[in-house]
Amino acid sequence: MNNTNRSALIVTGADAYHFTNLGMLIASWRANNPSSPFAVCDYGFTADQIKTLKGIEGLHYLPNTRAPFSHPWEGKAALKYFFEELKVNWEMMIWVDADALFLHPYPDLSSLMHGYDMIIDAHIQSVGEIMHECNRLVLDVRKDDAYFSAGCWIARRGVLLDNYCRLTQMVKGKGNLWEGDAFVAAIYHERLKLRTVNGGVWHARGKTSLGTCTVDGLKAYHEKQPIYVLHANADYQVRGDGRRRFNRPELLAIQDHYENKFVSEMAART
Repeated sequence: MNNTNRSALIVTGADAYHFTNLGMLIASWRANNPSSPFAVCDYGFTADQIKTLKGIEGLHYLPNTRAPFSHPWEGKAALKYFFEELKVNWEMMIWVDADALFLHPYPDLSSLMHGYDMIIDAHIQSVGEIMHECNRLVLDVRKDDAYFSAGCWIARRGVLLDNYCRLTQMVKGKGNLWEGDAFVAAIYHERLKLRTVNGGVWHARGKTSLGTCTVDGLKAYHEKQPIYVLHANADYQVRGDGRRRFNRPELLAIQDHYENKFVSEMAART
């Protein structure tokens, strides 16, 4: 079991519709990275869902103490406010979208973060190829700069969050990926020192290794390297309760395992 990342706080957020996806992520956290504390931001859970989250050992439920969000992305960018309710110490945070899963324990993140502000993977496309011009002009970023994935990233304490929140409010509801645009702009505005990593390994998604990874039981690999995070952001169907279901049968089997694991663990508590 990897015990090297106790100072690394894992953070996600969701609303009631995405609770089933969140449950799978929680089960995968308990299986692969249980030594890291896990915090869940509330973008609009039901009372029963909140009760469930509060009863999970090692999980920190973070309520929204401000006005309701117009979109979950707005809540994601408001992390600095949720952290006002957090009662644990942390040196770095791992953000992961609630429709993702952990597949392997992380390596020693402190050594990888040493001398850097963030660990992140660049998108295969540039700012100019992704960001709508209406947001690029407001956010003042260059077309030829790299665009970074906001679905899974790691940051040291004291960077990004203020500007991430501020810039999101400037473009909220405009363009296609306004929260992601603000995230990218905040990185450039602060001139953060980035350790870029292979997205195929660190964040398997539609633009990296989601369709090409090899699968062995509950584990997936990119070019024989263990994949840490598997993100259901492409090639999926949506079930009636909001759960995303991969079209690849071997990836769907991993999701099903963690859904069943979460359901059985919650049932055992009642």
